Amino acid sequence: MKRNIDREAGFSLMEALLSIAVILILGSVLVVTVNTALRGASRSFAAVSTAATFTRIDRHIRESAHTLHIPYWENPMPHIENFNAALFRSKIGSYIQSIRTIIDNEMKVRGVEVVYIVNNRESRTMALFPFRVMVDMPQ
Repeated sequence: MKRNIDREAGFSLMEALLSIAVILILGSVLVVTVNTALRGASRSFAAVSTAATFTRIDRHIRESAHTLHIPYWENPMPHIENFNAALFRSKIGSYIQSIRTIIDNEMKVRGVEVVYIVNNRESRTMALFPFRVMVDMPQ
């Protein structure tokens, strides 16, 4: 009688192989899922990094443009050329593709449009220069 009890006490070879097969299938599904999640996280990190770089470049251009004051009685071109050269020499200079001057209907310089490329993605920023309206006050 003990022999019958001993034979029924353990797992059969088929049960053990079936358990191992189920564990292997679940493990492979888990590995594929984790690998897919890691690739997605890597792409998301790259996109966030690129967006952060775009934001830093845009802020730098706008802050630089805001500090430029061109007196209305002077020729603006030397100021613009110095501004453009300073942008190319700055920490964002390696990203800049082109700089175009924005001129209004009255042929006055109002700002710049800067085209820059980060990770093969092109963006552009239009930054206006601050200006003060000069009005002659009647006496």
